[in-house]
Amino acid sequence: SSSTHSRGATTWSAQDDEILLAARSAGLNWQPIASKHFPAKTANACRKRHERLMERRNAEDWDGLKLETLASVYMEVRREMWSILATRLGEKWTMVEQKCMEKGLKNLQSANRSAQRK
Repeated sequence: SSSTHSRGATTWSAQDDEILLAARSAGLNWQPIASKHFPAKTANACRKRHERLMERRNAEDWDGLKLETLASVYMEVRREMWSILATRLGEKWTMVEQKCMEKGLKNLQSANRSAQRK
């Protein structure tokens, strides 16, 4: 299939998604999935679509019961967990927890990168 052909056929129907998920869970690799079920799409397009579907499914999982479980386990261990950092910093664990939550992982990673450059 030419690249123009595969680029033109980028929309995925709900039925396509079902076929893709079923083929993948049956253990098929991307190339056979593409050739057999989606001749207008590349193996890579199939892989990318599957990745997005799995991410979406995982995000939905984390909205319900998984989140409630995380919340209760977090409440059980938060003092112990944050105390490790607090002790090294000479701060109260509640302050360390608050600052980390407030700043978020992306900001902490970026602050760490700029600290390493100095």
